[in-house]
Amino acid sequence: MESEVNEGDALILDLFSTSPTLFGGLVLPGDLSLPEIAPYCDYNAPMFGYKIEGKRYGVSQGCCNHWDCPRCGQMRARREYGRMVEGIRKLSHHNTLFFITITCKGKEMSYEQAEAGYLGWTNRFLDACRQRGKRRNQEWAYVQVTERQKRGHPHSHILTTFCPMDLHDRLVEKWKIGKNGRMESHMELALGSDWLAGQVVKSGLGEQYDISFVESAEGASRYVAKYLFKQSMFETNWPRGWRRVRYSQSFPKLQHKTTECFVLMYKEDWLKLAHSAVVVNVSDANILADVRWNLKNHDVIVKLK
Repeated sequence: MESEVNEGDALILDLFSTSPTLFGGLVLPGDLSLPEIAPYCDYNAPMFGYKIEGKRYGVSQGCCNHWDCPRCGQMRARREYGRMVEGIRKLSHHNTLFFITITCKGKEMSYEQAEAGYLGWTNRFLDACRQRGKRRNQEWAYVQVTERQKRGHPHSHILTTFCPMDLHDRLVEKWKIGKNGRMESHMELALGSDWLAGQVVKSGLGEQYDISFVESAEGASRYVAKYLFKQSMFETNWPRGWRRVRYSQSFPKLQHKTTECFVLMYKEDWLKLAHSAVVVNVSDANILADVRWNLKNHDVIVKLK
């Protein structure tokens, strides 16, 4: 069956794939300030063509999926954000969801030690949560966003269905800048868990943790966006094998949409586009000249949409 693409949909093409991922209707929090997406991919992701309607086609550059690419890092973050928000909505229909924050040990932990051990400590912690939840017949799903603190050490924010089952109120010390410009401490009421407090230390992590209820999918999306779109997410390097965003296998995936998009890498690909299209809309002024060059000897109208 022939599939057409709405111009309002966003298209993302993996550098090593010939089928782009589409997602549309992604709405970011209104007060979230995001930088403009850069015009070109630093890793030279290929362009691709897609049918809009009839003999009208579109051309856009794909996404290399590298976080450090000024263009594709932003596209990658938007895609991850879309999956998280949609997954949270689905999971919240049958589960109470929680935010959990974990971090490394304090000043006694060197940057090198944190870099080498954080993946193992985090896996140990998540395995313990999964096993405890399974014994209590809880559905197991999570998404983890990891960033670096100012000192360079990693810490993670986790949205999950897991509940430690021993939640209670506790007072925690919080710090903020006072009227005199100095840091001042105050006590706040928060949720606590003796099991969680013990497990973070047992797993090799720092004793500081935080857990709270997810009150709504919308509130969760704002929480996720706060960390996912920090500039440091796109500039920070991570050890080999580590992911800035990690999902459990059971976390809902975005619905896959099949299209007839095709990569424009070789002369034969451009001939296919030329023979199929009468009008070609280009999504970005920066690639307009490239598209016109590749279609210059063909009776095709190329214009910026």
